[in-house]
Amino acid sequence: MAPRRGRGNSHGNGSHERWLLTYSDLITLLMVFFVVMYAMSSSDTRKFNALKSSLQSALKTDGAGTNLIMEYSGDRPISKPIPLDQAKDEMTEFRDIIQKLQANITDPKDVAIFIDERGLTIRFLDSVLFDLGSGDLRRDALPLLDTVGAVLKSSNHFTRVEGHADNLPINTMQFPSNWELSSARSIAVTRYLIQKHNLDPHRLSSLGYGEYHPLYPNSTEENRAKNRRVDIVILRSERAGGEVAGAISEPKRIQ
Repeated sequence: MAPRRGRGNSHGNGSHERWLLTYSDLITLLMVFFVVMYAMSSSDTRKFNALKSSLQSALKTDGAGTNLIMEYSGDRPISKPIPLDQAKDEMTEFRDIIQKLQANITDPKDVAIFIDERGLTIRFLDSVLFDLGSGDLRRDALPLLDTVGAVLKSSNHFTRVEGHADNLPINTMQFPSNWELSSARSIAVTRYLIQKHNLDPHRLSSLGYGEYHPLYPNSTEENRAKNRRVDIVILRSERAGGEVAGAISEPKRIQ
């Protein structure tokens, strides 16, 4: 009489099949991951749309109605190495800007100009541009900003205007905190550069950091005065990834 097959053998076969399913799912996910990473490294519209169609088919999103894939409509890569010759050209351009500024700024004692990993920074102490606790530009600061604006007009780089404050609290109707004060000062400089010098607003951004990016410990009045500042940062090409050159289309829902 042949031995009866117990449930143990059937259970073992089922476990083996489940292991294969898990393994195949893992391989599929890895494949999708590497395809996405490859597409992001050289993202142009044709490759992105091809990837979208491939994922839509592989993941069977047709008819789901809940999946959202952003359409890539820009011509600037998400991440792309900067050629060495372009980096050299940028350094040459930055040095030319410094020479022009140094030749036209009559009183440079409260203005610092330097190059670092972000790009070229033009730094003003707040007392040069604003009265204490104010977000309105001083009239005697306008010729200095005119000099900077004329130089920036010849540059195609993205530029950030960053406002900074010290840690002394402010609480007024106009400025409930240093966030509002530093932001208002940054916006005032940005607006002036756009309105007076017709700088492209698509290449300008305005940030307010409050007291949270100090250069020095806020332990003395001298240090606090140095922390109250406005930086105009002409960004290197590789640092401009967070800036958007133009409008991005609305996300399209896959039906």
